[in-house]
Amino acid sequence: MPGQNKFPRRERLTKQSEYLDVYRNGEKQVGRAFICHAVRRHGQGRKLGIAVSRKVGKAVIRNRLKRYVREIYRTHRTLLAEDAHLVVVARPAAVTLDYAQCEDAIRTLLRKGGLLRG
Repeated sequence: MPGQNKFPRRERLTKQSEYLDVYRNGEKQVGRAFICHAVRRHGQGRKLGIAVSRKVGKAVIRNRLKRYVREIYRTHRTLLAEDAHLVVVARPAAVTLDYAQCEDAIRTLLRKGGLLRG
């Protein structure tokens, strides 16, 4: 179906207060290339936020990493917990990774956090 892999606004963390809630109340899983903050919020659906600092690289690199993370979320969201709010933070080591390596790194963090089925 064409609309199945969209990333609608209702599935995004859009406000600073939402990011702060995940940072303060969530669990943190740390990897070499990414950090994943996650909290369960029953009845609010799953949401994703992405943070890529200027320390990671120039705009082209930061935007590429954000595209990778969004695509990984879109293709794996059916395996994610229904009530998970996530913030994925890219670290400077993520610059050297291609899409498949980013996917493996993020899936590992989600599994460690108990958010990924399968």
